[in-house]
Amino acid sequence: MSRPREFLVWAADIFGPVALDPHERAMRFLEEAIELSHALAIPIGTLSAVAERGYARPPGKVNREIGQSAVTLEMLAECVGFSAEIEAAREFDRVKSIPTEEWAARHAAKVKMGIAK
Repeated sequence: MSRPREFLVWAADIFGPVALDPHERAMRFLEEAIELSHALAIPIGTLSAVAERGYARPPGKVNREIGQSAVTLEMLAECVGFSAEIEAAREFDRVKSIPTEEWAARHAAKVKMGIAK
């Protein structure tokens, strides 16, 4: 089983069917992209301008946008001296060590804020 498939199965085991919802996955992806941008000191105004530009254009094809997101992340990782593949594997190991109860609390907090299902 591929790591992405294994991670998705893990997420479904922890969070239930909501983990398989494409909109929920997109929200979690967006959250991580924003946190990565914050870690790289991108100002929130720039983030807002990028979002406005993206939403002003017609929606793209999902498969192509996934490919573009993946290669852009891989290039960013290389640019700042990391391997996206190694960091993804490291993160999967880390999150598997967190107790289920903690994940439930984190998800409940996001639901309460209206940023998760």
